[in-house]
Amino acid sequence: MAGLTLTQTIKGFSTKLGLAASVVLLTLIVTQDEILKLGILQRLELGTIDYRFEARGPHPTISESSDVIIIEVSDESFKSLPDKWPWPRSYYAHLIRNLQSAGARVVGIDIILSGNDVYDPANDEALRAAIRETGIVVLAGKIVPTNDQFTISSANDNYWNIFFPVDSSLGVVNVRADVDNVLRRYQPYAEAARYQPNATSDWVKVPMLGFAVLNKVFGLSPLTVVQNKNGWFEYNGSRIPKYDPMSMLVNYYGPSGTFRRIKFADVIDDETLTTREEAETGEQVNTFSDPDFGYKYDGTFHEKIVLVGSTMPEDKDLFPVTMARGDQSGDNLMYGVEIHANIIENVLRNEFIEKQSRLSEILLITLLAFLTFFVTSAMKETKSKHHFLVELYGFIFAAGETVLIGGAAILLFNKYQYLLTVISPTVAVVGGYFASTAYHYVIERKQRTLIKAMFSTYVNPSVVEELILHPEKLKLGGERKELTVLFSDIEGFTTISEGMSPEKLVGILNEYLNTMTETIFRNRGTLDKYEGDALMAFWGAPIPNEDHAMLACISALEMQEALVVLRREWRAQGKPIINVRIGINTGDMVVGNMGGTGKFDYTVIGDSVNLASRLEGANRQYRTGILVSQRTYDLVKDRILGRELDLITVKGRSEPVTTFELIQRLNGPVDPKLEKFLECYAEGVRFFRQRCWSDAKTKFDEAFALRPGDYPTNLYIQRSSLFVMSPPPRDWNGVFEMTMK
Repeated sequence: MAGLTLTQTIKGFSTKLGLAASVVLLTLIVTQDEILKLGILQRLELGTIDYRFEARGPHPTISESSDVIIIEVSDESFKSLPDKWPWPRSYYAHLIRNLQSAGARVVGIDIILSGNDVYDPANDEALRAAIRETGIVVLAGKIVPTNDQFTISSANDNYWNIFFPVDSSLGVVNVRADVDNVLRRYQPYAEAARYQPNATSDWVKVPMLGFAVLNKVFGLSPLTVVQNKNGWFEYNGSRIPKYDPMSMLVNYYGPSGTFRRIKFADVIDDETLTTREEAETGEQVNTFSDPDFGYKYDGTFHEKIVLVGSTMPEDKDLFPVTMARGDQSGDNLMYGVEIHANIIENVLRNEFIEKQSRLSEILLITLLAFLTFFVTSAMKETKSKHHFLVELYGFIFAAGETVLIGGAAILLFNKYQYLLTVISPTVAVVGGYFASTAYHYVIERKQRTLIKAMFSTYVNPSVVEELILHPEKLKLGGERKELTVLFSDIEGFTTISEGMSPEKLVGILNEYLNTMTETIFRNRGTLDKYEGDALMAFWGAPIPNEDHAMLACISALEMQEALVVLRREWRAQGKPIINVRIGINTGDMVVGNMGGTGKFDYTVIGDSVNLASRLEGANRQYRTGILVSQRTYDLVKDRILGRELDLITVKGRSEPVTTFELIQRLNGPVDPKLEKFLECYAEGVRFFRQRCWSDAKTKFDEAFALRPGDYPTNLYIQRSSLFVMSPPPRDWNGVFEMTMK
């Protein structure tokens, strides 16, 4: 609401700052895992990551351009190879040697080989020899999680793989899913405890399989792990952004099946192995060693990183991931070996997803909470007749912010692989919007209560309701504007009251004031105050009204008309007969709340107000009922019949004032006799101002004959007769000085 004092403005702004800051604090509490873990918000944020992957879509050429190839242990290989599962370890030795001969750089075997060969111990030795002699093999191991922090321990020294001691090139395959069981993050290494009898456990760091394979690719020592820095992992000269203190985010290149897959059986199908199909047909196919199309010669594995893993669902090495094929619900499952392939490709291409820092997230939350609160608050404070549109614009602004957050998140993810937090800034926007709405709801309720309490005794109830609906029309404090003010007083009230009991006097006064007040309210006036039998009202505030002078004059005429009815009733009841004097002036005045702290009134002050009071008193001199100023009469003369009364100076004012008496509304034919009277009277006033005293007296005599007993006309007859015999000085300006209030 306009017109607030500086103190009120500062207090209001401080309250808004506090509310906006509270939104920030509450947003941080409900969205930051370190403070309060709300599963639904966590899941929503994780869901936005999935949506960003879906919006980006799969990498278009990764199958052809990747240096990673997957050899899948699948049902087709089970059907082709002569031995049943679990296969003899000689198959793996055969695979390793074939891949080396085809030029493979590294072979990562994502299969836990924890026990001895079930066919022949010699098969284990063959595999050991292949691992040792080729030097390109990385094995898979596992460790048992012991707590939520993923500090993990091992029950033996070989990490559940009996071939670990051959060259110690091993990576663990434990993975960590999010709260919704979707695997989005990858832990570069795990801590493992090697138990020793009668000694304290020795804690070591072991790389995950993807990084163990990369160690072999980059020529690093077998158990090299990333360095855990503040905000990132450092590995082989590269910085890998952290997703959490122990994990990175997997930058998936597509759903399951994105990387090229080759069947296990096809890679060991050479002249030394007879598959079931070859045995049945009697024809050697040799998909690996055939000189024309075999993998050994076609360059498929040349300088490639080969991962060997199961693509059999029954092996349970299958995890929900953030990218789906999109064919049906639940088709976002990916085999573990593919997850390691994605991580290896991320490091080789240096394509990492960087998560928004905590500091920038807090700054964004703060910015959006304050921006939303203050912008929507400013909208709600807009002076508009269309309150619904104001609310709609505020909602659209907040909704637009959330859309921009989502759009920015997708854009930054697609172009810069930057993970902008979505849910916490959205919560800040929603919180800012609702805090602003709640704040203005409370303020409006207070305003309604204040307005109702302040104006219910001043103005018509319908005006109060309009002020409540449109408080912008109310100007609190002080404002200078042109208004019309009315004073009324009962003639000789002191004398009347002396002969009456207090109870009867109060009854008469209440009946009179109630009738007058109803008339004022009916004409949209504002009751200022009662002072005994006197009444003060004004028009044009608090609700602006360009026709304030006309409404005030109509009220004055209707007050006199109501008094006629009241006198008739009182005469029948034996009550005293009263006359009322009314003075009206239109001019600049200050309107607003006047008073001290905790005690004030909505009123008008100024010289124009004082003039109306003096005009009310001037009625006594001319024995009239309603006197108005020149300004007031100029605004209503085309609609209200009146006559110029006199040119006077009132007490406390040096400038002369032309006064007019109101007679009736011009809403119908005027009585011809009255019309003739006013014509003669006006001619008399004109001659009087021109110092033509005899002509003036003649016209006033004609007027008096038409309306005997008219005191102002008789007064002018007396003045004209006096000036005929004794003219005033030549500097006489026709002004009559009022010496009484």
